[in-house]
Amino acid sequence: MTESVFLGTGAAELYPNPFCGCDVCRRARKNHETRLRASLLLDETMMIDFGPDVAAASQHYDVPLADVEHVLVTHTHEDHFNSATFSILTMTDMVRPIHFYLSEEGFAWVHAMMELEKEETGSFGQMLCSLISQKKIVFHALKPYETYTIGTKTVTPIKTVHRGYGTGETALNYIIAWERGIWLYAADTSLYGTENLTFLNAYAQKHGALDTMIFEGTFGSNALPQNSGHMDVYQLCRQFSDLRAVSALDDHTRVYLTHINQVQHFSHAEYQQYMDIHADAHVTVAHDGMRI
Repeated sequence: MTESVFLGTGAAELYPNPFCGCDVCRRARKNHETRLRASLLLDETMMIDFGPDVAAASQHYDVPLADVEHVLVTHTHEDHFNSATFSILTMTDMVRPIHFYLSEEGFAWVHAMMELEKEETGSFGQMLCSLISQKKIVFHALKPYETYTIGTKTVTPIKTVHRGYGTGETALNYIIAWERGIWLYAADTSLYGTENLTFLNAYAQKHGALDTMIFEGTFGSNALPQNSGHMDVYQLCRQFSDLRAVSALDDHTRVYLTHINQVQHFSHAEYQQYMDIHADAHVTVAHDGMRI
C-alpha cells in the first residue's frame, strides 16, 4: 500500500450522531454523509489511534490491518483508544506484537488501570494485562519534542492542551518523517501557542516546510473559546496563518481536515467551500475511506 487511508474522520459522537435528530444530522442521513471515529492508516505498518471503529472501517474499505506493527495514540479517550478494538486482538493469532506509543501521562494511566483491574474478570485492564503477557502488545511512553525512530519512520510528538484521562495528560500531535515526506497529524488539539510555533519554526529551518498536515476541524462553524481543546474554522484559518508565518507551512503543503462533529452547521461541501475562500493553505476536507 503506497497510499494512506482515513479509516474515520468523525469525532467521538459519530457523524451524524445516531441518537440526534437535529437538522444537521437529518441532512447528513439524507445525503449519506457519514463519519466514523477518526483514525488514519499511514501505511501497512503504522496507524494513528485505535478507536472503536477501525475494525469496521478496515472491512468496509478493504484495508487489512494484519501488518500493523506501530500505533501512535494521541490520547486515552475512548474514541482514540478503545477496549472493543483491543478485544479483537484477544481472538487473533499474531506473529508479532503491536507497539503502542502514548504520552508519559497516558502511559501511566494505562498502567494504573491495569494494576487496578488486573484481577477483575472482563475488565479493560485485565484484558491489556493478558495481551501483554501473551506478547501481543507492548506499550511505550514518549516525551514531547524528542525524536524517536519507530520502524522506518522518525516520529516527534508535540504537546497540546486537549486533556486525556491520565493525570496531567494532554493529547499528543505527531510529526512523522518518512518516505512520503514530513507529515503532521494534529487531533485533538487547539491553536498552537508560542512553544509549539517556536519548535515548528526551528524544525522548518532545519527540514523545510512540512509536506502534509492533517488537522482536526471538530466544531466547524461553531466558534469555540481559545484553548478549548478543539478547533473551529476560525481557529483553523488562524492556525494556518501562524504556521505559514513560522515557515512550517508553505504553498506546497497539503492540508486535510478530520475529526468533524455535528455540533456545527456545515455540510461537507459547505465546509470545503469555507476553507477554499478563507484558508491561507491548500485544504481538503477529508472523508472516510479517503486515500491520500
